[in-house]
Amino acid sequence: MSARWKSAPLRQLCEFHNGLWTGKKPPFQTARVIRNTNFTTDGKINLTDVAVLQVEQSQFAKRRLRKGDIIIEKSGGGPKQPVGRVVLYDLEADDFSFSNFTSVIRTKDRGALDPDYLHRVLYFWYVSGVTEPLQRRSTGIRNLDFDSYKNLEVPLPPLDEQKRIVAALDRAFAALDRARANAEVNLQDARQLRSQSIEDLLSDPQLGEPEPCGDHIELLVGFAFSSSGYTDKDDDIRLVRGDNIVQGAFRWNGVKRWPAGERTTYEKYELARGDVLVAMDRTWISAGIKYAVVDDEALPSLLVQRVARLRAKPSIDPRYLAAWIGSPMFERYVLSIQTGLGVPHVSGGQLESFRIRVPSLDLQSRVIDRLAQLSDNCESLQSIYQRSTEDIAALRQCLLQAAFSGQLN
Repeated sequence: MSARWKSAPLRQLCEFHNGLWTGKKPPFQTARVIRNTNFTTDGKINLTDVAVLQVEQSQFAKRRLRKGDIIIEKSGGGPKQPVGRVVLYDLEADDFSFSNFTSVIRTKDRGALDPDYLHRVLYFWYVSGVTEPLQRRSTGIRNLDFDSYKNLEVPLPPLDEQKRIVAALDRAFAALDRARANAEVNLQDARQLRSQSIEDLLSDPQLGEPEPCGDHIELLVGFAFSSSGYTDKDDDIRLVRGDNIVQGAFRWNGVKRWPAGERTTYEKYELARGDVLVAMDRTWISAGIKYAVVDDEALPSLLVQRVARLRAKPSIDPRYLAAWIGSPMFERYVLSIQTGLGVPHVSGGQLESFRIRVPSLDLQSRVIDRLAQLSDNCESLQSIYQRSTEDIAALRQCLLQAAFSGQLN
């Protein structure tokens, strides 16, 4: 902090009000209530899903939001998201309130402390990790130690300097937001480029006419192992379930195991290197197709029900088969034929009916090499654009640090 500036604990500069929720005692009135789900990562309010509640008139009168109020999330968060997020209420509407998981911070003297400036300070506290040590966890959520939070020191330059800092940060953040939006568009374009390039490559007529996938694979659906027989011994054999499959890879946390002594009994369901696995009853729309290729690290393993094993016949390279299963065409196919109201699923027969182009093994090998090169190029692009978004976030934090240490020119 600049030696020319004063500072004071937040509790001396502001008054605080707890939020409200649905009323219990009439008379009631309708209010729009801002919740922590309406907080954006950049400290703004998202009004697309504001709760409309019947609240007690007496409670609402004390908790009506005023322009310049700062709403802080006191409870919520998640494993990777601390509480302490703040948003600035900069609306003219007077029918908004705030939920019981939040509180309002209201400056006592706007002639000494500008609300916009205070919001930037509190936002900086959050993104720089100041609030991270002030967390308590209970029943799966985080709670902010609000008393300790109120004792944090707020840097207090003169009012005209506060306003200058806000204006400078707003100009810089607007430019950073544009840069971030461009980087995110480029990142999405890189992903779409990869997807479209895979489709173009596999749709080449030179690869032959499409034919049923079932002509080139041995399909097996897993066994219904009883959960009562599961073990947690590292020496026992892993059971591959849908939960252990992600997009193109395995996830072994929470893996279930089966007694190794019974391995031969279930030999039919033992996996082999090169097997392509597909989850048959998961929600694919948001997570993408859940498939994986068995490698040496995934062995030994047994196949569980509702997971299909596609084992390549001599006519098809397992890597080429996996490229088709991971392709946009397969995803569209699955989404078009899945059935089931509660949990969407596909059958083994439907998987065998998926049509693919199967050229000679030599041409398959060349396609695999081109796909690998394509994947490397697209991943490099995605890495560049991802680093750009991370650098922009870091620059935003550096600007805040400079602003509240008196170094922002």
